[in-house]
Amino acid sequence: MIKESRLKNGIRLVTEEMPYANSVSIGFWIKIGSRNEEQHFQGITHFIEHLLFKGTEKRTAKQIAEELETVGGTLNAFTSREYTCIYARVLKDDIELAIELLSDMMLNSCFGEEDIKKEKNVVCEEIMMYEDTPDEIIHDIFTQQVWRGHSLGRAILGTKETVSGYTRKDILNYYREFFIPDNIILSAAGNLNHERLEEKLNILLEKVTCEQIGKEMQANPVFITVRHSKDKDIEQMHICLGTKGLHQSSKDLYALMVFNNLLGGGISSKLFQSVREDMGLAYSIYSYLTVYSDAGLFVVYAATAPKNTKKIIDEMYRQIQSLNKREISLAEMERSKNQLKGNILLSMEGVSHRMNRLGRTMITHDRIITAEEVINNITKVTLDDIYRLDEHLADLDKYSLITLGPKDINC
Repeated sequence: MIKESRLKNGIRLVTEEMPYANSVSIGFWIKIGSRNEEQHFQGITHFIEHLLFKGTEKRTAKQIAEELETVGGTLNAFTSREYTCIYARVLKDDIELAIELLSDMMLNSCFGEEDIKKEKNVVCEEIMMYEDTPDEIIHDIFTQQVWRGHSLGRAILGTKETVSGYTRKDILNYYREFFIPDNIILSAAGNLNHERLEEKLNILLEKVTCEQIGKEMQANPVFITVRHSKDKDIEQMHICLGTKGLHQSSKDLYALMVFNNLLGGGISSKLFQSVREDMGLAYSIYSYLTVYSDAGLFVVYAATAPKNTKKIIDEMYRQIQSLNKREISLAEMERSKNQLKGNILLSMEGVSHRMNRLGRTMITHDRIITAEEVINNITKVTLDDIYRLDEHLADLDKYSLITLGPKDINC
């Protein structure tokens, strides 16, 4: 059973009670992400996420690390472009321990000068590690190029230059705009009681005021069509071919989900079967959607030997053109729909996924979108709905092509 309420300070609480579960997952979701940052503060949201683990007024960083693991639980966090989440999973009897720890981290973190100094080094190492992983960094390069000049196009981690430039005052000022009731959703799923959880959280979060500050998002990004190659001394050529996608409220989003899945969503997809199974040109090839409140991307990725780059790009274009050539069969569409629905239902067996769904849909849509609603919308997709996507996707001149790999390759 899903329940919603508001704490006394205005923070929204949403839970799903699962009496048969042995565990509980709970997350603090904050509607602040990297797109809210000014350019000179790029990466500061992610940096604050790191600092929340570095000690509070009553816990050291080591105590934070040990407290839940000692009882078999887990503690983690992530930053995205539109929101940040810090979350825990524990056995059902340890829920009060988890929410007390999370509340302490969110409210009482010290942000000490020495911790800031050390964490700058840690995050710079994280940035360098990421830059040494071409199959990950290629997607950031693509986003930076097609949304150039917009905060959505910037790396979530920031750059070594911006991270090195934060002062403690910058961090504290940004944090004060970060943790306010209007920006926060608390979501939990598992073996819990909503009313008892609400009562405990009202006590723990009592000092969070209803102060209304908040950071505004930058205006909608404009998609830039570009061809860009970045030289890197590696063995493979990494390729991203993509175009403007759909925002999260688009009426065509579910049709795009079905098309994306049948094009490059699994081992039965068109791209996998043609490029890997039939042509033998790549180990990794897939397509994906990036969906935000006001923008989106549709992207195809592959990694291959440099000599095969043009062949793979040509095959990407050819498979995308199955839209305007009406080459998608009813059987392919139904297989894609069933795969998506099956994946959703299988994932719902876990308390962490249910907590994530509650928090993510509330923070992005301001309402709960259930698995049943998603499945129902997928079921309704028709071939005509998919073919209508050619208005968005069929113009190959509006695709951007980004490559990362050895130089002097003609794409």
